[in-house]
Amino acid sequence: MQLNRNDRSGFLILALVMICSASASPNHISTTKNILQPLAFHNAGPLSRRNLVDAAVQTVGAGVLAISLPSPAVAKIATSEAETYKVYQIFPDASAKLSPYMKAVEPAKFLQNKIFNNQKQQVRQNKSSAKGGVVWLGEHHNAKRDHDLQALFIENIYKERKAMSRNGKDAPKLAIGLEQIQVQYQPFLDEFIQGTITEEEMRIGCEWETRWSWPFENYRSVFTLAQKLKIPLIALNVNSEDLAKVEVDGFKGLDRKIGRKYIKDPAGFMEFIKQASYKTYSAYVIEPSYDLHKEMGILKTKIAGQDMSFLNFFSGRVLWDEAMAGNAYQWTKENEGGVLVGLIGADHVKFEKGVVGRYQRLIDKDKDKNDIKSSANDTMNVSVLLNPTLIDTRPSGSADAYRNAYSSAFPDQLTLQLRYLKDDVNLLSADRSLPSNTGGVLSLADYIVVSNA
Repeated sequence: MQLNRNDRSGFLILALVMICSASASPNHISTTKNILQPLAFHNAGPLSRRNLVDAAVQTVGAGVLAISLPSPAVAKIATSEAETYKVYQIFPDASAKLSPYMKAVEPAKFLQNKIFNNQKQQVRQNKSSAKGGVVWLGEHHNAKRDHDLQALFIENIYKERKAMSRNGKDAPKLAIGLEQIQVQYQPFLDEFIQGTITEEEMRIGCEWETRWSWPFENYRSVFTLAQKLKIPLIALNVNSEDLAKVEVDGFKGLDRKIGRKYIKDPAGFMEFIKQASYKTYSAYVIEPSYDLHKEMGILKTKIAGQDMSFLNFFSGRVLWDEAMAGNAYQWTKENEGGVLVGLIGADHVKFEKGVVGRYQRLIDKDKDKNDIKSSANDTMNVSVLLNPTLIDTRPSGSADAYRNAYSSAFPDQLTLQLRYLKDDVNLLSADRSLPSNTGGVLSLADYIVVSNA
């Protein structure tokens, strides 16, 4: 059966219900009118989504998109003394000006002052407990310099956490979360850290070459450091066998019990993708990615000689994001005050609505459910993009011809935020650009880090 673009989202939500507990009320899908269409252009009328995306990316100029997609502004950079790398903090702007900017952060003080907010002295003086959560380091899988940066940050975070310990004891827990390893292979990671198996045995046991395929050599500095310092490695990714079922048959192909292993908050999961902000995120990040994969002929699953449908591509993507966020949150929940450094792809970090936003949703849900004493702000959820380029911050395939598009040495070219509209604003209305119709903005990340070399 061929689904048109207005129907496919309804099938997605209906399929999700199959893996939801009774707590996911049928009210979530009571009418077609209230069902998410995973398109930012669901009211596009006679114009197709693809035509609008094409029109939008063709109007990119000086960092501004002149259509209903967000209106990113070019970065305003304040320079500072640099070391091995430069750090910039992003300040989004949802005001009428829509003028986000970046400010340089001194690298030597980045972790202590920005990430951990000068916790060391307070913890050592028994004035507060260590703050736990996740620091997401968004990588390019094929870039060794990104992974070397990750190892450097992990080592510095390890030292920072150890310095928080009282009398050299009881240092707050630290772990490394890995998109690169599927959850079924957690025992091999444990044995590797314990020193009972070699690096090669771990790599073979995790089926690195077939399950991940990016060169292990680029990641070696991270794994070597983790074993040396006895930092636990935590598998975050969904098992290929389960992802394949979704990419072939959608969520209806996934057993409910298996689905609940990855989607720990079914009602929240469904509500998350209904938001106007998520529709904008999908149109800017996920849908152009699907179109590019299709044009290049590299969609993973072929069914009867046809490309994977967008519905199944979308379903696989959101399962992937939700599983990583859920597994990270499970670890931080079980290790109070612990910090997990999440090593995941930049696409899962940028513009808030990938893994980062899903992790935040789980934080907020538990806070509301348990009425816990600490606020959501007491759990860290920090997003860092490593060596981002113009390509990373524009829709897939829309910026290849730009000068220096593949270089991270020009952060002034980056799109720093995405603007989304209020729910009741028609995306093609003449007044869509009015400040009063802004629903909010999605920041590229909290920080970006650029290697000097």
